[in-house]
Formats: sequence, C-alpha cells, structure tokens
Amino acid sequence: MLALAVVFQLIAMVIPRQPQGGSISITMLPLIILAYRHGLKVGILSGMIYGILDAMITGFSFVGVHWGVLPLDYLLAFGSIGLGALIFKIDKRSLKLFILGTILGTTMRFFFHFLSGIILWGEYAPEDQPVVLYSLLYNGSYMVPSIILTTIIGAALYVRLKETMLNA
Repeated sequence: MLALAVVFQLIAMVIPRQPQGGSISITMLPLIILAYRHGLKVGILSGMIYGILDAMITGFSFVGVHWGVLPLDYLLAFGSIGLGALIFKIDKRSLKLFILGTILGTTMRFFFHFLSGIILWGEYAPEDQPVVLYSLLYNGSYMVPSIILTTIIGAALYVRLKETMLNA
C-alpha cells in the first residue's frame, strides 16, 4: 500500500503543484486502506513513513526552511490519516462508517497543513490577506478536491472489495 501511495504521488507530480507544495491526488487512499485493514497504530505509522517518502519524492529541501515543516507537513499530516481507524473499528461492515473514517483521516491531514500554513508559511500570504484565510484557501485548493476524490473512490472500492479488506 505504501508503494501504491508512492505511485499515486508520482502520477500526481504531472499535475501542476502549488508553489510551496501540495497537489490534487488520491495518495491518501492506500493509507486509508491500511488503517482500515490493520488499525490505528499501523495506520498512523504507515502515514508517517509515507510522509518521509513524500518529502524525498518531491525533492523537498529543508535547507533554510523552518524546523517545523517535517513534523507538521509530513509526519503529523500524513500520520493523522490513520486516525480514520478510530471510526472503522466501530463496524467494519458499514459503508457509512468507512466514509466517515475516510473523511476524518483526510480532514485531519488538511488540518495539519492548515496549521502549518498559519505557523510556518504565513509569510507568503498577500499583505492584505489574513494568514488564516491564506492558509485555508491555499491548502483547501488542493486538499478539498483530494478529500472528495479519496472518499468517492474509496467508497466505490469498499463496495467491491469489502470482504477482501475485512479478511486481513
């Protein structure tokens, strides 16, 4: 699943990226499936490992960047996707709970990028725009479509692969 997330990220790299990073993709879907199949610990750890891989894949240089970028934008943001497992464990046979867990995990990633945008990337906000609004618009421009795509494709796969995913 981590390899599949990397493949999705490589495919997403052909889509124009935001100036400070971020693009529309379904890279979160394999991480959601890992959390669904294997639970909270594996979900969070897999997300954090993927975050490190993402930093390496995108060629992000931490030179001259705030020290908080790695923990906020990579480790916590991608690790938090695994929090969907908190909802999945209630009833793995429920499509509604799968969708809610997916929305929880992907929205938590958005939250950490939003927080990072306020704390670490606020200097890029236009002079007349509040930093909170800048971070919301910047991160929302790629995260909201990614959340929607991940949820729709995940729900479609869940219906088709439910028994396979349950037998992990």
